[in-house]
Amino acid sequence: MKIRFSSPKEHQPTQEQGLKVLYAPGKRVAFKLRWYLILLVVTSPLLFLVGREMLGLWLIEAPAQLHVPSSELRAREAGQVAQVLVRPGDKVAAGQLLLRMDNPEWRSRLALLADPAKAAQDETGRRTLGERERESLVRLLNTAQSRLQQLRGLLAANAATRGEVLQAQDERDRRQRDLVEFDRREALPGDDTLDRQRRLESDWLQSRLQGLDLKASDSGVISEVLVGEGENVGPGTLLMRLQRLGEAEIWIYLDPRFAEYASPGQPFRVRLPDGTWLPAEVVRMVEDAAPVPVELREAFSAPNRNLRLLARVKGEWPAFWRVDRLGLKARFPHRWDWLNRWAVKE
Repeated sequence: MKIRFSSPKEHQPTQEQGLKVLYAPGKRVAFKLRWYLILLVVTSPLLFLVGREMLGLWLIEAPAQLHVPSSELRAREAGQVAQVLVRPGDKVAAGQLLLRMDNPEWRSRLALLADPAKAAQDETGRRTLGERERESLVRLLNTAQSRLQQLRGLLAANAATRGEVLQAQDERDRRQRDLVEFDRREALPGDDTLDRQRRLESDWLQSRLQGLDLKASDSGVISEVLVGEGENVGPGTLLMRLQRLGEAEIWIYLDPRFAEYASPGQPFRVRLPDGTWLPAEVVRMVEDAAPVPVELREAFSAPNRNLRLLARVKGEWPAFWRVDRLGLKARFPHRWDWLNRWAVKE
């Protein structure tokens, strides 16, 4: 079989077995377009990679993230959540009541102080109110001591923070102080002294119960409520998160190759998710190389550490895009070294 690489159709594309074909020119164009399309599809990955490299050489871009100033509201004492007065998204003012808390143990103690004659005897024995109170204080002191030892062990295993250990130590010291004050009160003679001590203790408990209520430290928006009504919480438990109305910060993760753009006052533009560009400038360079957050990495990119910069926009940030951890794109103006050298020579 002989293969021919030439065909009569190349010389007479409009003839088919001696007959003139009217649609032959159009068919020939469609044939060419089909092969061009196939060639484009085959080479598109290569064109994409080449175009991406060229764009990277032309544009200096870096992932960025918006950080809204926020506060963590924690419980100062152990207690029970009685009422939650706000929900996520509510705007609050400084000093506004956000959450009511109660302590059943302190309420019981107030009831005993209000009626000392009734609480003078136990239901199963003849123990006095003082004995019952001292047993309760000793029990609380032992609980605080055991919790402190447990947290110290967790701190040694890197499973707890030093702040939690210090809070547990403060709680142990308060329990020791309460026990010492009780022994001192018991050593004082006279009924008038005991009555006065009961009144002082009652007022002290009332003030501590009022101090359990949580109020807003600053004006802002409630971003998260982490507890529900009826839930028991301990000292230092995170209850809410509050987004303050201060100036939002922009964290930029710049490639170390472009470290010359990390100087304070460097202008650049930041791109919002809707495509809007805002002018901004670098405030200061954070003295560390931080890993780029997972949500800001490009597809199929390896984890790396970039220079983290602190920046701000020139003007007011749009209220609609005031979202914590919002992903942004920073674009810096190119510094052409060859152009600067040419200008110096001239």
